[in-house]
Amino acid sequence: MRKLLLAVSFFSLLHVGCEENKTETTVSADVNQEREELLKTYSQVPDASAILQAGDTGKAVYDLCKQRYADQLNALKKEAEAIGAKLIVTILSPEIGESVTKSTREGIPFIMETAAGLGLEAYDLTTPLAGYTAKQITQMPLDGHWSAEGSKIVAALYQPVIAAAKGVTSSKTYTDAERPATFGDLDPNQDVALDGGKNIPYQLVTNSQGLRMKTALGFPKTKQRVLLLGDSQVYSPFLDNDQIFTSLLQQQFPDTEIMNAGVIGYTLDDCTGLLAEKAKYSEPDLIILVTNPNDIGDFYFTQRNRMARSKKTFTPTTTEIALYQQLFGEKK
Repeated sequence: MRKLLLAVSFFSLLHVGCEENKTETTVSADVNQEREELLKTYSQVPDASAILQAGDTGKAVYDLCKQRYADQLNALKKEAEAIGAKLIVTILSPEIGESVTKSTREGIPFIMETAAGLGLEAYDLTTPLAGYTAKQITQMPLDGHWSAEGSKIVAALYQPVIAAAKGVTSSKTYTDAERPATFGDLDPNQDVALDGGKNIPYQLVTNSQGLRMKTALGFPKTKQRVLLLGDSQVYSPFLDNDQIFTSLLQQQFPDTEIMNAGVIGYTLDDCTGLLAEKAKYSEPDLIILVTNPNDIGDFYFTQRNRMARSKKTFTPTTTEIALYQQLFGEKK
């Protein structure tokens, strides 16, 4: 049963969740109290593979998660279209070899089909990674995030994606009065040494606009801008700024500004909210979503209540509660 408990997989610090005919409520004192009660009552977070292995109830919940993922991807597409930017979907995961989970095997074709159904260009970048070992591309056995060598390999995978979109531009602009102080959710103007509690020290540098890059964006823009949205796979913990794959891509594309808006633990929900509220004001021409099949599980209510940047309350459906009770037992 331990593998059904809170899942912190070898490649993400925290990734799991899902949902159904739930209600979403804006933040208020009462809502915060409801959310806190839900967190207290339903404290466990199953991973996507645990959901898939939970029989008919698990399948029903996973199907709900898939529908919510599809709806949110459509919402992200609309946000990109509203600013005249091109959205590209990329599937990226360091799960390779024996570490490939059931959720990855089932999730990849679903994401590709969903993107195609929405008319979005999509790339499965997990296939070329299959030729490597975990030790070649990650910091295993200490951690499952990209190693310096793995970051170089990932940069090489994204190079043709960005090159093919070289002529993509958006004419959408904003005034200085409209633009917020930050475009990303990281604290601005950081230059700190971190180790994530794993004794793998790295230097985090953020610009004045809350993005993991050293230089600030100027206006009016004079170069194509590429915005990468995603979780820790984009943020790239345990690597210095100069080693992360977005910085390597910046070196390869000096006539393009590569913007890293990755945040550890961010879900598709969070990426959509970040784009709508902040990141769009950076005036991106191309938006690259970095997702992986485990993101489907992020739509389970316990994950959303625990991690959502919106701080909304996600009330579980009867099916979600039934799954929770099946996995973790009746609540007292």
